[in-house]
Amino acid sequence: MEIEIQSMEKRDRYLLMTNIVVPRPIAWVTTMGADGTLNAAPFSFFNVMSTTPPVLGLCVDGWKDTVRHITETREYVINIVPEEMAEAMNITAIEFPPGESELPHAGLTACPSRKIRVPGISQSPIHIECRYRDMIKLAADGAESHWVMGDVVHVHIDDAIWEDGRIRYDRLKPLGRLGGSWYTRVGEETLLRMKRIPYSDWKEGKVSTRPSG
Repeated sequence: MEIEIQSMEKRDRYLLMTNIVVPRPIAWVTTMGADGTLNAAPFSFFNVMSTTPPVLGLCVDGWKDTVRHITETREYVINIVPEEMAEAMNITAIEFPPGESELPHAGLTACPSRKIRVPGISQSPIHIECRYRDMIKLAADGAESHWVMGDVVHVHIDDAIWEDGRIRYDRLKPLGRLGGSWYTRVGEETLLRMKRIPYSDWKEGKVSTRPSG
């Protein structure tokens, strides 16, 4: 199959790209408007951009409350979505009218942040507090998206999923985005471990390349 992606309709191009790049982590973003209204929305065009400095990036299609709030307050929280919060996360993806908070509709409660004014979601085990760094507008064919980059200023991790300086993924059970209406989950039975191989060990044949559970 050979596809001329530049000539595709916007919707078909979106479906193709989101079916190819999988699984994708989900940024469950809480923001606060200048009037104090809280907003929550999930975005799967999201990832780590840098560790030094610590920067996360997410892409928002159009000029939504999330982008407007971030440009107004220059602060936001990225909450990680555990499997048990899948339904609530999906409710926050509904296109509610501007200025109407999604949290009450989804049965969610806000919890205070340590370094910024914008709160996180209590039901999420990981809150990543961010301050706005930069934004790139991506425009074509009358449509536009906004790639937002934020500096991580504080991270909260629930003790229940933290052990020996590491996150226990079998306890966190993060939700991942696939194409269409499909998602993927992480559990103990799906975890695959492969350690990085030093060149010296590889050259001397000292390592096994087999992944382990």
